[in-house]
Amino acid sequence: MDAALDHYDDSSYTYSSLPNDSINYENVSEEISSRNTTDYGSHVSVGIGISMLVICILGAVGNGIVIWLLGFRIKRNPFSTYILNLAVADFGVLLSAIFLFVGYWVAFIHGTHIIVFVVFYLFLSTYSTSQFLLTAISIDRCVAVFFPLWHRCHRPPHLSTIVCALIWVLSFLLTAITFILIFLNFHDANIEQYYQFIANALLCLPVMTIATGALFIKVCLKARQHRRGKLLTIVLLTLLFFLFFAFPLNVIFILYFFNNLPIYLSLGAYLLACLNSSVNPAIYILVGRQGKSRQRENMKMVFQKVFKEEESCAEETPVETQL
Repeated sequence: MDAALDHYDDSSYTYSSLPNDSINYENVSEEISSRNTTDYGSHVSVGIGISMLVICILGAVGNGIVIWLLGFRIKRNPFSTYILNLAVADFGVLLSAIFLFVGYWVAFIHGTHIIVFVVFYLFLSTYSTSQFLLTAISIDRCVAVFFPLWHRCHRPPHLSTIVCALIWVLSFLLTAITFILIFLNFHDANIEQYYQFIANALLCLPVMTIATGALFIKVCLKARQHRRGKLLTIVLLTLLFFLFFAFPLNVIFILYFFNNLPIYLSLGAYLLACLNSSVNPAIYILVGRQGKSRQRENMKMVFQKVFKEEESCAEETPVETQL
């Protein structure tokens, strides 16, 4: 205490408790800001991961119910064949997403890269299959609405089954080619790992956008189409949800090649894609239950009523054409 008082009048004395002018405080502030940003991104990523896990589990249950009903409990028609395959593809997307994101948190997957590649191969294949199936569904509905007579009388009876089988084969082949290119150029990975997303964008987006716009105009502006409202409403909502929720994953992966994006943006795109794969069963049920029916309908009755519209509309088409 006395020593400190003795130096009180000495201008050359430096107090150790005061800040040192030799420290670069700009660098310190930048480091603190960077650390806060990193912490914020990690918190957001954890929140997105937990939300994704919950959505994937609920969506997998919903798509499983759709697969069980359309596959084993309800008589299938050409359109319900598309919906059944779409539910299988969405179930694969959600199941692989669960394994992907849970796998990174569980210790057994660390150091075993082959498991990550296999699971991501399943995710990318089913994700592409879902997009191609929605493209086929949009084309099928456009033909049914704009060319009803041809769709009823001249469409091959097993066309939907053949188209679905070709789509599954095409999706797995494209994904296999993508992974072969990655393995051949593993130490210098370039645009090869983004070929699948570029192909999906070029093949699906233009067709689905045009088909969605055409169906929207046809259904909403033509009063005589209200009888087919439920089935077409389901298709329109499914296509719109895909364009706004699932397609951004393609865009994020393509942009990631040109510029490194924050990890939470990629996780957010995955979250939207999983939400898109989860929401379709809810669309079927909510749209199918619209109406003035007084009796309480279970899920089987709702699905039978919705997909019976395809058969009833097809049966009425020749009569309407003759009139």
